[in-house]
Amino acid sequence: MDIFAIRRQNLTTLAGNYPSQQAFATALDRDESQLSRYLRGRGRMGHQFARHIEKSLGLASGWMDSPHPAPNQADPGRLRDNLEHFINSSPSPALAATIANLLFLLSENQ
Repeated sequence: MDIFAIRRQNLTTLAGNYPSQQAFATALDRDESQLSRYLRGRGRMGHQFARHIEKSLGLASGWMDSPHPAPNQADPGRLRDNLEHFINSSPSPALAATIANLLFLLSENQ
C-alpha cells in the first residue's frame, strides 16, 4: 500500500470519530469539499496536509503515514452518541423520532 492509500485509510478512520463530515472538517479547520476529495480518493493528500491533521488532532508526527489496524467491531458507545447527535440535529422530526424509538427499544433489550 502506498503512502497516499495509507493516509486516505487513516483519514477515513479518523472521520468515523465525528458525527458528520462537516464536524470533522470544522475540527481540522478545513473546507468540507477539500476533505471530501481526500475521503473519496479524488486527491492525493500531501505531506503538509497530513502534518496539519496530526497537529490539529493532537496526533504524533507521522501518524498519518503509518497503517493503523481498524477496530474489528463498531464501538456501541460511539454509535449511540452519533445517533443521539443525529436525533438532536435532524431536520426531519419524523426520522429523529423513529431513531429515538429504536434506541429506546434496543436499550430495553440489553
